[in-house]
Amino acid sequence: MTETVNERRYLVIVNPVSRGGKAQEEGVWLLNRLKRAGVQYEALFTERAGHAEEMVVKWAEDFDVVVSVSGDGTTNEIINGIMKVPSSNLKLAMFPAGTADDFACNMGYDRKDKEQALRAILGNCCRTIDLIRYDDRYAAVTFGLGVDSEIADGAYKWKRFRIPAYFYSGLRKCFFEERKRYFVRFDYEDQTFEDWVLIAILCNAPLFGRYIKIHPEARMNDGILGLTIGREMPNIYGLVLFLFACMGGRHGFSRKVSFHQVRRMRVECKTDTYAQIDGEVYKFDAGRVIELSVVPGALRVLVPPESLRDRKLPFVPREEPPQPLQLRLIPPQAGVAEELEALSRRVKARVEQALEAAREHRRRVVFPGLGKQAGRQQSFDFEREEKRLVRRAARRLRKELVKGM
Repeated sequence: MTETVNERRYLVIVNPVSRGGKAQEEGVWLLNRLKRAGVQYEALFTERAGHAEEMVVKWAEDFDVVVSVSGDGTTNEIINGIMKVPSSNLKLAMFPAGTADDFACNMGYDRKDKEQALRAILGNCCRTIDLIRYDDRYAAVTFGLGVDSEIADGAYKWKRFRIPAYFYSGLRKCFFEERKRYFVRFDYEDQTFEDWVLIAILCNAPLFGRYIKIHPEARMNDGILGLTIGREMPNIYGLVLFLFACMGGRHGFSRKVSFHQVRRMRVECKTDTYAQIDGEVYKFDAGRVIELSVVPGALRVLVPPESLRDRKLPFVPREEPPQPLQLRLIPPQAGVAEELEALSRRVKARVEQALEAAREHRRRVVFPGLGKQAGRQQSFDFEREEKRLVRRAARRLRKELVKGM
């Protein structure tokens, strides 16, 4: 049974500092459109690391769709929250607003097309994907060890420059700084690998860092994970392989690189090791052991309708399972929790006040006079005008955020 958009209840989670604060603007645009569409939604802004997961665990069971207006890090938090919610039909939808948006890009979203993301959120097209489980947590795209994580850690101080910050950090690491060396042991599929590595990434999807096809054969719904191992090598040689990886994943020619397929593996860090999990950086001490496995068909994601016909996306063609029936021992609440409703009401009010202030500013600047002539001038490009209003409203909200800190 297919649900209609009017029957759905949406929980929209916005990370206002994602993509250097650009996500604030994206969130205002989406909330304004959802209000105009007349759908049932509640909106929340994250305030710290881990906040998105807390909110999903606390409130998402009474919703049908969780919408992530953020990048890969906050989306990872939302996914981990969803996996803790005992709901049979809770789905994830994306509104890409991060630096790389690896998860959204692998799912077929165009990160520059807001209307496409809105169609996905309000539509019924779904994909069921696997997840990477590590210990008792989950990742959607990658679990990586090695120099890429070290580069990401070095880029944090310049993160406001987004993707160029990562290239700058990588070039510094390659030519001017001494990088760390990583000794690891992998046990997988009755095999053992124990050696020094430059990089090792367990992949649920091929695209990584927006441009890098780190494991070209990885698929998000085949019940198998791809493992790419890059052995220790000189920095310059590693840079050359990186460039080949950016050219459609052509780095497999090197004997220093090997591709594997695994369902379960055990990782032991023999030295202190940097790790990146869906774009977020961690540091594992020497002796740390991590158990990793694939969780087939773990998550349902709303996607743009046209993405289902795109054969270039990392999916094995298969029929999607039917919409599951809602099986709950305790039925969902008729409304929403009072605390959530109060928080959401404040967010909606702030957004509406910012939009109204932006509209008033435009009326004073562009239409100083009233009458028929001013009315005729208002028939110009609606999309461009909406973009201006949203940008000004988001700027006002950012100022409020800075004052409140």
